[in-house]
Amino acid sequence: MSFETIQLSPVSEKITRITLNRPRHFNALNKQTMLEIRQALADFVDNPDTQTLILTGSGRFFCFGADFMEFQNRSALADLLELFQNLILKLYHTSKITIACLNGFATGAGLDLALACDFRTAAEKIKLGEAYIGMGLVPDGGGSFLLPRLIGSSRAMEMFMTGEAVTAEDALSVGLVHRIFPQEELLSRTIEFANQLASKPATARHHIKRLLKEPALTLQDALRKEREAQLLCFADPEHIRLAEEFLNKRKKS
Repeated sequence: MSFETIQLSPVSEKITRITLNRPRHFNALNKQTMLEIRQALADFVDNPDTQTLILTGSGRFFCFGADFMEFQNRSALADLLELFQNLILKLYHTSKITIACLNGFATGAGLDLALACDFRTAAEKIKLGEAYIGMGLVPDGGGSFLLPRLIGSSRAMEMFMTGEAVTAEDALSVGLVHRIFPQEELLSRTIEFANQLASKPATARHHIKRLLKEPALTLQDALRKEREAQLLCFADPEHIRLAEEFLNKRKKS
């Protein structure tokens, strides 16, 4: 399938890259872009060989948020919001690894899109912001849920209430991004990181994500979910192979 507002490209057998490709519009999200991301994400999830997704932007921006040219159509607003929120849910809940590679400025819905990913790498000089309040709006891409879980409620409240952007260095210090790299090294270093993640046992990765992303009401609930997941991992052929290799090395030493 061909796309007009994104690029879908294999990085390797296990890694796929989606690039937002509306640089003249700062990679803002319109309906077509969201539909194309949804299709590309479905293709990624359905491919049994791919294990890791890198989501990035073309040009100087990662994503400047929603395309307000479309969101000014009041009659279509509810449908557009539903489309965007369903996309966030699919990205957040996929069992495979997702990395937002923040090549440039990300704000509002663009930052929320990155927050729905498992990891965020960033170029050194970029800024990240939740600028909804500047338009008299509230976060609508899950930011009110995702951001406080990453950086704490007080810092999240400040970002939402002021709309001020933070630097990549500040984002790293509070856990908003995981790693920062020089701009010219960002993609290659992110691919290295993706390869590292993709090399880990898939069953264990899947259950780690589920344990962290399905909230437990109590410690007892968390322990129950961990027990169920661990029993499945113990039965996984990859775990059995790794355990045998470990035991064989112990016997030889």
